[in-house]
Amino acid sequence: MNRAKNPWRHLPKRAPYLLKIDEKEILEFNKSASKNKKIRLQILPEPFLGDPSAPVVILNLNPGYKQANIRQHKNKQFQRLSRRNLRHLPAQFPFYLLDPSIDRTKYWEQKLARLIDAVADEGQRLVAHGVFCVEYFPYHSRKFGARKVTVPSQQYSFALVRNAMAHRAVIIVMRGRKKWFAEIPKLSRYRNLYMVRSVQNPTISPRNCPKGFKRAVKALRRLRRIM
Repeated sequence: MNRAKNPWRHLPKRAPYLLKIDEKEILEFNKSASKNKKIRLQILPEPFLGDPSAPVVILNLNPGYKQANIRQHKNKQFQRLSRRNLRHLPAQFPFYLLDPSIDRTKYWEQKLARLIDAVADEGQRLVAHGVFCVEYFPYHSRKFGARKVTVPSQQYSFALVRNAMAHRAVIIVMRGRKKWFAEIPKLSRYRNLYMVRSVQNPTISPRNCPKGFKRAVKALRRLRRIM
């Protein structure tokens, strides 16, 4: 199993929230990037969400950006949970953007709603423990524009995915399939891999990801029995 060191332990305490190892590539990109594609450094990066040992792993492209995020990321409780997540520390809701105690957008509740409903009762808490998301690119932007930009911190994210493959997690690709396969060639041949049908609205649902949804629900129910 890959034992790569977590670079996010060294994220600055104040904005700009940019790892030193990523600085050169990000600042160079932002010099000519359009407003929609510019990488936003005034809010905390989200390279991953949740517990890396979760039985269900979803792969996304990069965290989005809205003006409301600025207010959210200034909240002390939000910052505390975000930084604990970056360090892989225990939490009541490891996938902290499902934590009802913080002000957050509804993006993930919508994308994971059918999974939450399928495991009932403590659905939101169970999904927060049982689902781990890895973003291909760790920094926020309105639209993904860093197509030709790679940064050193991504190698840690790729290592997390390889580890998930090693412990046979259910892996569902939401967005960025070609990029994920290019970085992790063995992923395209991974037996427990599933794709969503619509990348424009990549919900994890019976209609949008039939086989993957069933396997994810089964994995979450198995987790509930041992929690």
